Amino acid sequence: MSDATGLKIAARDVDVFYGDHHAIKDVSVAIADRTVTAFIGPSGCGKSTFLRCLNRMNDTIDVCRVSGTIELDGEDIYDRRVDPVQLRARVGMVFQKPNPFPKSIFDNVAYGPRIHGLTRSRGELDEVVENALRRAALWDEVKDRLSAPGTGLSGGQQQRLCIARAVATAPEVLLMDEPCSALDPIATAQIEELIDELRGNFSVVIVTHSMQQAARVSQRTAFFHLGDLVEFGETGQIFTNPQDPRTESYITGRIG
Repeated sequence: MSDATGLKIAARDVDVFYGDHHAIKDVSVAIADRTVTAFIGPSGCGKSTFLRCLNRMNDTIDVCRVSGTIELDGEDIYDRRVDPVQLRARVGMVFQKPNPFPKSIFDNVAYGPRIHGLTRSRGELDEVVENALRRAALWDEVKDRLSAPGTGLSGGQQQRLCIARAVATAPEVLLMDEPCSALDPIATAQIEELIDELRGNFSVVIVTHSMQQAARVSQRTAFFHLGDLVEFGETGQIFTNPQDPRTESYITGRIG
């Protein structure tokens, strides 16, 4: 569990290279437990790249090299003894475009608990699936058609199904990479409401291109620009009283 200070993830002096391209430059950030932390900044500024360092998704890219330290509850996640598959059960991820598996709604959510051996019986699995769907505010809409394909749901429902799939392994951290960019305003509002509820149990880190969304859902905001972490602090302060002129320029629409 997290320590008394409520610190969940501590990243120090993180650099990321794609071949010769220096994508992230010496970034240090402390992410609190049970808090929504938003990463904002113009396209290509490194916010998604940095997010992917937090559950070692960059490991899947051959030319990518990560240096520095990232600790989850004080444990170095890049230590050779850490199994990235187990890590990703603790640090779940929801992507920009809803990507349900071509399986039933039930099997989409049951997938993680099954591969990680988290349940001992069908009854336990049923319970985990129901709880995850309830957490994702989807249960009432799908409880009578759990065997229907997940791909048959609307875009907003598919994204909530992906959130249910991510929370089914009982992660401690939930990473979201622009989870609403493919959704309409109503579905976006539902996801935002859900993010607010989820922070009661998880540390949520969201990359968003929408400053309004960051202001609505997060308690802390990090502004990235050209691979640098320019400023990080309380969301209200970042938006109303930024300390760095680059942050102010971005927030007032002069860069971006």
